[in-house]
Amino acid sequence: MEIAKTYNSGEAENKWYPYWLKKNFFKSTPDHRKAYTIAMPPPNVTGVLHMGHMLNNTIQDVLIRRARMMGYNACWVPGTDHASIATEAKVVKLLEEQGIRKADISREEFLKHAWNWKDKYGGIILKQ
Repeated sequence: MEIAKTYNSGEAENKWYPYWLKKNFFKSTPDHRKAYTIAMPPPNVTGVLHMGHMLNNTIQDVLIRRARMMGYNACWVPGTDHASIATEAKVVKLLEEQGIRKADISREEFLKHAWNWKDKYGGIILKQ
């Protein structure tokens, strides 16, 4: 068997993805097997994907696949939002750029700005 010089992800995925779907490898139902779960840190609303996200997800993917091959009932649980502290920091910075201090506005006013930020950036990572 000859191994290609470069990895062709399309070729590999076209071969294996239908098999994974057929075998329900993307589903996890509690059963007799020992459970193995990774809670995927969900994308945040602080901007766009970067290499740190990809490295983190790749490591989790490898660990989940390994657990499945070892017979564990593996479940990789995704989320949809997190990092409220990081989001707050981004909104505070944006307000400062506009000459507004967080301490000078009400909680309700700050939340309006935070929701505007979320509406603008909240779905970018999911679309990537």
